[in-house]
Amino acid sequence: MELGGTAMSLLLLLVLAASPLQQARAVGGGRPRVPAILVFGDSIVDTGNNNAVLTLTKSNFRPYGKDLNGGVPTGRFSNGRIPTDFVASRLGLKDLVPAYLGTDLSDDDLCTGVSFASGGTGYDPLTSTLVEELNMFAEYKERLAGVVGDEAAAAGIVAESLFLVCAGSDDIANNYYLAPVRPLQYDISAYVDFLVEQACDFIRQLYQQGARRIAVLGMPPVGCVPSQRTLAGGLARDCDPARNHAAQLYNSRLKEEVVLLQKELACQRIGYVDIYDVLQDMITNPCKYGFEVSTRGCCGTGDLEVSLLCNQLTAPTCPDDRKYVFWDSFHPTEKAYEIIVDYLFPRYIENLL
Repeated sequence: MELGGTAMSLLLLLVLAASPLQQARAVGGGRPRVPAILVFGDSIVDTGNNNAVLTLTKSNFRPYGKDLNGGVPTGRFSNGRIPTDFVASRLGLKDLVPAYLGTDLSDDDLCTGVSFASGGTGYDPLTSTLVEELNMFAEYKERLAGVVGDEAAAAGIVAESLFLVCAGSDDIANNYYLAPVRPLQYDISAYVDFLVEQACDFIRQLYQQGARRIAVLGMPPVGCVPSQRTLAGGLARDCDPARNHAAQLYNSRLKEEVVLLQKELACQRIGYVDIYDVLQDMITNPCKYGFEVSTRGCCGTGDLEVSLLCNQLTAPTCPDDRKYVFWDSFHPTEKAYEIIVDYLFPRYIENLL
């Protein structure tokens, strides 16, 4: 009996010292819902790849990451964890999804998933495109095969893994409304059709490379993020209806095309995920979610500071980021991301598992 009590005490100590995710596994004995999570897209889901990329779109400096791992910046465009991390936790995989580039990846990291996402990426070839991320994925599969023993075993892991794709916001915000080229070539309806076509082609390429569970995120209310309010919302910094209309148009057409892709590829586990409505509601009704500020970011004035402009030398942060929907002028706070994932997971992600 004394030995059993000692063993039980040691187990409890280990559980209490573990992370919440590890505690859940130890107590409940649960298994991960999928073997891995594999992430593609832009800064919303970039966990640090841009640290190793020649670009000005970086967040590997303070105050980014101030609420994560003792305040050491990781390259996540927020004050803490981002959607990929929360989804991985909900899947029972791990607390943080590592970046594929610039990271000393362990065998377990490779087997349970990584992020290939890069801040500034879009579907439009004028930006950094998802092609580079596909190339990284091909290399990843070779490394995974080396870890698990053969290509067939690696292909099995890939087929059962959850793929998360998040892109398009930079295309609307930057390529169409800031750059002078695309508006000369397309009206907004035609440009949206072009983006949807590019998105569907990317999904087909993922499928061809073995993906079978693919969550494709729509666009948020781009016109209501702080920087776009500042640029196009007038003196009152209202939401820009043109940018929001573009996002809604894109979402409706992408949703329709995903249904067609399910039939074309004979794969029902390709799904559209609507992030527009929940974030719009958080912005419109912040108090409903425990926020006080939804029109400005926590960093600096909150109107324009993002990436290099959000730094500890020129942009002091707000006293309590948990009162803010947005961390900088483009990206939500950790608290907002957690609420968003809690909303989306049972409504969309569960259907793909």
